[in-house]
Amino acid sequence: MRELRVCRAIRLLAEGRDREEVARAVGALPRTLAAWECDDEFRALLACLREHGRARDALAALDDLTPVAIAALRRALDGDDDALALRAAREVLERVGPLAAREAGQTIRVEYGSRDGKPVSAAPWAERNPAPSGALQGGSLRETLRQDGDGADSDD
Repeated sequence: MRELRVCRAIRLLAEGRDREEVARAVGALPRTLAAWECDDEFRALLACLREHGRARDALAALDDLTPVAIAALRRALDGDDDALALRAAREVLERVGPLAAREAGQTIRVEYGSRDGKPVSAAPWAERNPAPSGALQGGSLRETLRQDGDGADSDD
């Protein structure tokens, strides 16, 4: 029962309620509430809920601005300034269009380490292993090892 009262007090304080109002709401004396507030876990939970509230409020404000931002992008795209329209189009495409999908999966980073834990290479895989020039093979799969067993193509 005490834990529920403490949790409710934390929630009400995080909402910005007055300490005396909180004490009355949870059925505690103001000095009892003050003692709870001296506890490290109480303060940590209160700080966490307050931060959560700030983040929730910021996201709500950004959510309210979304239609305004979309309307501004639409005006820029429809306007007479070609440079501004191009920048607006790029912003849209980078965030939600085909450019966002392409750029999200563009780089694969593989890091190798030696036996003693030192990095061997931090370059992306594609830089260390460039694609061979020429046409891609089609049809069937190549055998991994050739008959001579060295894995290389023979001249015959």
